[in-house]
Amino acid sequence: MNLIPDRIGGNPKQLAWLGGLVVVLAVVYFMERTPDSPTVTPTAPVKTLAPIARQQAGSEAASSPKTMTRSGKSKDDNFRPSIKLPEGIDVTRIDPTLKLDLLAKLQKVPLEGGSRSVFDWGQAPVPPPPHVDPIKPEVIAEQKRQAEEADKFAREHPPKPPVAPIPLKFYGYANRLSGRARQAFFLDGDDIQIKSENDVIRGRYKIIRIGINSATVEDLTSHDQQTLPLVAELNT
Repeated sequence: MNLIPDRIGGNPKQLAWLGGLVVVLAVVYFMERTPDSPTVTPTAPVKTLAPIARQQAGSEAASSPKTMTRSGKSKDDNFRPSIKLPEGIDVTRIDPTLKLDLLAKLQKVPLEGGSRSVFDWGQAPVPPPPHVDPIKPEVIAEQKRQAEEADKFAREHPPKPPVAPIPLKFYGYANRLSGRARQAFFLDGDDIQIKSENDVIRGRYKIIRIGINSATVEDLTSHDQQTLPLVAELNT
Protein backbone atom coordinates (compact mmCIF):
# COMPACT_ATOMS: atom_id res chain seq x y z
CA MET A 1 0.00 0.00 0.00
CA ASN A 2 1.52 3.34 -1.06
CA LEU A 3 0.65 6.19 1.43
CA ILE A 4 2.38 8.91 -0.55
CA PRO A 5 0.34 10.35 -3.43
CA ASP A 6 1.92 10.10 -6.80
CA ARG A 7 1.11 13.73 -7.71
CA ILE A 8 3.50 15.26 -5.07
CA GLY A 9 6.78 16.37 -6.61
CA GLY A 10 10.05 14.67 -5.58
CA ASN A 11 11.05 11.11 -4.99
CA PRO A 12 9.92 9.08 -1.97
CA LYS A 13 13.29 9.45 -0.21
CA GLN A 14 13.17 13.26 -0.26
CA LEU A 15 9.62 13.28 1.04
CA ALA A 16 10.62 11.00 3.91
CA TRP A 17 13.38 13.41 4.96
CA LEU A 18 10.94 16.32 4.84
CA GLY A 19 8.43 14.54 7.08
CA GLY A 20 11.12 13.71 9.65
CA LEU A 21 12.26 17.34 9.76
CA VAL A 22 8.70 18.50 10.42
CA VAL A 23 8.40 16.09 13.33
CA VAL A 24 11.67 17.33 14.89
CA LEU A 25 10.57 20.98 14.65
CA ALA A 26 7.26 20.18 16.31
CA VAL A 27 9.01 18.45 19.23
CA VAL A 28 11.40 21.39 19.75
CA TYR A 29 8.51 23.87 19.69
CA PHE A 30 6.56 22.09 22.41
CA MET A 31 9.66 21.68 24.57
CA GLU A 32 10.35 25.42 24.49
CA ARG A 33 6.74 26.27 25.44
CA THR A 34 6.67 24.16 28.60
CA PRO A 35 9.96 24.56 30.52
CA ASP A 36 10.67 22.18 33.35
CA SER A 37 11.41 24.82 36.05
CA PRO A 38 10.35 28.51 35.92
CA THR A 39 13.11 31.10 36.40
CA VAL A 40 12.48 34.01 38.79
CA THR A 41 14.61 37.13 38.67
CA PRO A 42 15.15 38.38 42.26
CA THR A 43 14.71 42.09 42.82
CA ALA A 44 16.32 43.94 45.70
CA PRO A 45 15.31 47.48 46.81
CA VAL A 46 17.92 50.07 46.09
CA LYS A 47 17.75 53.13 48.32
CA THR A 48 20.50 55.13 46.64
CA LEU A 49 18.65 55.59 43.35
CA ALA A 50 17.52 59.17 43.98
CA PRO A 51 21.05 60.46 44.77
CA ILE A 52 22.37 58.65 41.67
CA ALA A 53 19.66 60.25 39.54
CA ARG A 54 20.46 63.69 40.99
CA GLN A 55 24.18 63.19 40.34
CA GLN A 56 23.47 62.18 36.74
CA ALA A 57 21.22 65.19 36.23
CA GLY A 58 23.83 67.50 37.79
CA SER A 59 26.62 66.12 35.63
CA GLU A 60 24.51 66.51 32.49
CA ALA A 61 23.64 70.11 33.44
CA ALA A 62 27.31 70.93 34.14
CA SER A 63 28.53 69.38 30.89
CA SER A 64 25.90 71.01 28.68
CA PRO A 65 26.60 74.66 27.71
CA LYS A 66 24.19 77.36 28.91
CA THR A 67 22.02 78.96 26.26
CA MET A 68 20.87 82.55 26.69
CA THR A 69 17.32 83.76 26.06
CA ARG A 70 16.18 87.08 24.58
CA SER A 71 15.80 88.61 28.07
CA GLY A 72 19.48 87.98 28.82
CA LYS A 73 18.82 85.10 31.23
CA SER A 74 20.05 81.56 30.79
CA LYS A 75 17.69 78.66 30.53
CA ASP A 76 18.83 77.51 33.97
CA ASP A 77 17.13 80.60 35.44
CA ASN A 78 13.81 79.40 33.99
CA PHE A 79 14.30 75.80 35.14
CA ARG A 80 11.12 73.82 35.53
CA PRO A 81 11.45 70.53 37.40
CA SER A 82 9.94 67.42 35.84
CA ILE A 83 8.80 64.13 37.32
CA LYS A 84 10.08 62.26 34.27
CA LEU A 85 13.03 60.04 35.16
CA PRO A 86 16.20 60.16 33.10
CA GLU A 87 16.61 57.57 30.42
CA GLY A 88 18.23 54.31 31.48
CA ILE A 89 16.72 54.23 35.00
CA ASP A 90 15.16 50.90 35.98
CA VAL A 91 11.85 51.76 37.65
CA THR A 92 11.64 48.26 39.17
CA ARG A 93 14.62 49.08 41.39
CA ILE A 94 13.07 52.22 42.97
CA ASP A 95 12.25 51.95 46.67
CA PRO A 96 8.61 53.13 47.16
CA THR A 97 8.86 53.17 50.97
CA LEU A 98 7.55 56.39 52.61
CA LYS A 99 10.10 58.25 54.75
CA LEU A 100 7.97 58.81 57.84
CA ASP A 101 10.84 60.42 59.76
CA LEU A 102 11.22 63.10 57.07
CA LEU A 103 7.46 63.76 57.06
CA ALA A 104 7.53 64.20 60.84
CA LYS A 105 10.35 66.78 60.55
CA LEU A 106 8.40 68.63 57.84
CA GLN A 107 5.34 68.94 60.09
CA LYS A 108 7.44 70.64 62.77
CA VAL A 109 8.66 73.43 60.46
CA PRO A 110 6.96 76.73 61.53
CA LEU A 111 4.95 78.68 58.98
CA GLU A 112 6.34 82.06 57.84
CA GLY A 113 4.81 85.02 56.06
CA GLY A 114 1.86 85.86 58.32
CA SER A 115 -0.72 84.36 60.61
CA ARG A 116 -3.78 84.89 58.39
CA SER A 117 -4.99 82.06 56.16
CA VAL A 118 -5.67 82.99 52.55
CA PHE A 119 -8.64 80.58 52.56
CA ASP A 120 -10.48 82.34 55.44
CA TRP A 121 -12.73 85.32 54.73
CA GLY A 122 -12.95 88.02 57.38
CA GLN A 123 -11.42 91.18 58.73
CA ALA A 124 -7.71 91.64 58.30
CA PRO A 125 -5.62 91.28 61.45
CA VAL A 126 -4.65 94.40 63.35
CA PRO A 127 -1.16 95.57 62.32
CA PRO A 128 1.49 95.46 65.01
CA PRO A 129 2.19 98.72 66.88
CA PRO A 130 5.06 100.83 65.55
CA HIS A 131 8.43 100.35 67.10
CA VAL A 132 9.33 103.11 69.56
CA ASP A 133 12.80 103.41 70.97
CA PRO A 134 12.95 103.64 74.75
CA ILE A 135 13.52 107.13 76.17
CA LYS A 136 17.00 107.52 77.55
CA PRO A 137 17.58 109.59 80.73
CA GLU A 138 20.49 111.49 79.21
CA VAL A 139 18.29 112.62 76.30
CA ILE A 140 15.64 113.94 78.71
CA ALA A 141 18.31 115.80 80.73
CA GLU A 142 19.73 117.42 77.58
CA GLN A 143 16.28 118.56 76.43
CA LYS A 144 15.57 120.06 79.86
CA ARG A 145 18.90 121.93 79.84
CA GLN A 146 18.21 123.41 76.41
CA ALA A 147 14.75 124.55 77.50
CA GLU A 148 16.18 126.29 80.58
CA GLU A 149 18.80 128.09 78.47
CA ALA A 150 16.10 129.25 76.04
CA ASP A 151 13.99 130.64 78.92
CA LYS A 152 17.00 132.45 80.41
CA PHE A 153 17.88 134.08 77.07
CA ALA A 154 14.25 135.20 76.60
CA ARG A 155 14.24 136.85 80.04
CA GLU A 156 17.55 138.63 79.46
CA HIS A 157 16.62 139.75 75.93
CA PRO A 158 12.96 140.74 75.97
CA PRO A 159 11.49 141.57 72.58
CA LYS A 160 11.41 145.24 71.68
CA PRO A 161 7.99 146.83 71.35
CA PRO A 162 6.99 147.70 67.83
CA VAL A 163 8.21 151.10 66.72
CA ALA A 164 5.47 153.62 66.10
CA PRO A 165 5.76 155.33 62.74
CA ILE A 166 6.71 159.03 62.78
CA PRO A 167 3.57 161.02 61.86
CA LEU A 168 5.33 163.42 59.46
CA LYS A 169 5.33 163.72 55.69
CA PHE A 170 8.31 165.02 53.75
CA TYR A 171 6.97 166.72 50.64
CA GLY A 172 9.70 169.17 49.55
CA TYR A 173 12.81 171.19 50.29
CA ALA A 174 14.34 174.55 49.39
CA ASN A 175 17.94 175.74 49.00
CA ARG A 176 18.68 179.17 50.52
CA LEU A 177 21.34 181.59 49.36
CA SER A 178 22.16 182.66 52.91
CA GLY A 179 21.82 180.98 56.24
CA ARG A 180 21.33 177.29 56.37
CA ALA A 181 21.92 175.62 53.05
CA ARG A 182 18.72 173.55 52.85
CA GLN A 183 15.33 173.54 54.53
CA ALA A 184 12.67 170.84 54.33
CA PHE A 185 8.88 171.05 54.32
CA PHE A 186 7.08 168.62 56.63
CA LEU A 187 3.37 168.18 56.99
CA ASP A 188 2.37 167.54 60.62
CA GLY A 189 -1.35 166.86 60.41
CA ASP A 190 -2.74 170.13 59.06
CA ASP A 191 0.35 172.16 60.06
CA ILE A 192 3.31 172.84 57.80
CA GLN A 193 6.76 172.70 59.45
CA ILE A 194 9.79 174.26 57.72
CA LYS A 195 12.89 172.88 59.38
CA SER A 196 16.58 172.52 58.76
CA GLU A 197 18.93 169.75 59.87
CA ASN A 198 19.23 169.35 63.71
CA ASP A 199 15.88 171.13 64.23
CA VAL A 200 13.24 169.46 66.43
CA ILE A 201 9.52 169.26 65.70
CA ARG A 202 7.16 169.25 68.71
CA GLY A 203 10.14 168.59 70.97
CA ARG A 204 10.29 164.93 69.90
CA TYR A 205 11.23 164.49 66.22
CA LYS A 206 14.73 165.66 65.28
CA ILE A 207 15.72 166.23 61.65
CA ILE A 208 18.97 164.31 61.08
CA ARG A 209 19.50 164.68 57.31
CA ILE A 210 17.66 166.29 54.42
CA GLY A 211 18.17 164.64 51.06
CA ILE A 212 16.72 165.12 47.61
CA ASN A 213 14.33 162.14 47.68
CA SER A 214 14.08 161.47 51.43
CA ALA A 215 14.68 162.86 54.90
CA THR A 216 15.98 161.05 58.01
CA VAL A 217 14.11 161.82 61.24
CA GLU A 218 14.87 160.47 64.76
CA ASP A 219 12.28 159.84 67.47
CA LEU A 220 13.94 161.22 70.64
CA THR A 221 11.70 159.03 72.84
CA SER A 222 12.60 155.63 71.35
CA HIS A 223 15.85 156.80 69.70
CA ASP A 224 14.69 155.14 66.51
CA GLN A 225 15.53 156.70 63.17
CA GLN A 226 13.20 156.47 60.22
CA THR A 227 13.57 157.53 56.60
CA LEU A 228 10.63 159.51 55.24
CA PRO A 229 10.31 159.32 51.44
CA LEU A 230 9.50 162.39 49.37
CA VAL A 231 5.78 162.43 48.57
CA ALA A 232 3.82 164.77 46.34
CA GLU A 233 1.21 166.68 48.32
CA LEU A 234 -1.88 167.39 46.25
CA ASN A 235 -3.66 170.71 46.59
CA THR A 236 -7.14 170.38 48.03
